[in-house]
Amino acid sequence: MAEPVEAVVIGAGLRGRDTYGAFALANPELLRIVALAEPDRERRSAFARAHRLAAERCFDDWRGLLGRPALARVAIVATPDNAHAEPALTALAAGYDVLLEKPIAIEPVACVRVVEAADSAGRLLQIGHCL
Repeated sequence: MAEPVEAVVIGAGLRGRDTYGAFALANPELLRIVALAEPDRERRSAFARAHRLAAERCFDDWRGLLGRPALARVAIVATPDNAHAEPALTALAAGYDVLLEKPIAIEPVACVRVVEAADSAGRLLQIGHCL
């Protein structure tokens, strides 16, 4: 059997925690979360406990997580809608394939930037429509 896909999660709110995080916990043979960026301390701590993440794999800002060598193959971007583009662009530039919660961005020009960045980097970009 293949190893699970390893991913970092950016944003441990409803989608990051209750959709993608919950899927990983229910299907450890398919997905394993290896790091997290979440500004809310309580959410970050609860997610880290649930996924057994070491303190050095938990960040209060996505810039700290994505500013280091890639920790996984995939970055799951589940930040608030108005904060999707920048972490997605940074993750793509850092070498991650990206699962980006919808919408890609609030402004059409930012949507185009994200899609073009994925094409230029040769990375996968998937948009999550979990609802």
